[in-house]
Amino acid sequence: MAKNSYEKYIARNVINVMDSMSSVRPEVQNSPYVTSSPDLLKVIEGARPNFALYYVLKEGMFLERPHYHTNDEYLMFISSDPHDMKNLGAVVQVAFGEEWGKVEFSTSALVYFPKNLQHMPLHVKNMKRPFLFGHFWPMGEETNFHPGK
Repeated sequence: MAKNSYEKYIARNVINVMDSMSSVRPEVQNSPYVTSSPDLLKVIEGARPNFALYYVLKEGMFLERPHYHTNDEYLMFISSDPHDMKNLGAVVQVAFGEEWGKVEFSTSALVYFPKNLQHMPLHVKNMKRPFLFGHFWPMGEETNFHPGK
């Protein structure tokens, strides 16, 4: 196909390999993933979002320590079964705030963290099948990750 002026809006070869979910449990692995790395954002003119999307393949604790962002963040948990999109196929526990208020769910879900709200850890348990996980925030600043207390 001939290239045209819209090619600047397409990034190709966007698959990356992820390290284990936890350095404590190196056997826990996720699938390769698509993310908005700084190099990828240079390819698409004007792109600024920060996102990642991948399959969670095994249960365990996510690597990120408690933190917050100076903008809103969204986490997506999406069933991999096209015939049962409501059933996530795992139980997910998310911690909110400095007190680590825990919320659990086992359905496909969108989780919202308002700006400056500390969040994590995130724990996947009782996994019966892989599911899609993604995070998104509209501002692409690389330094927008602030350690929590």
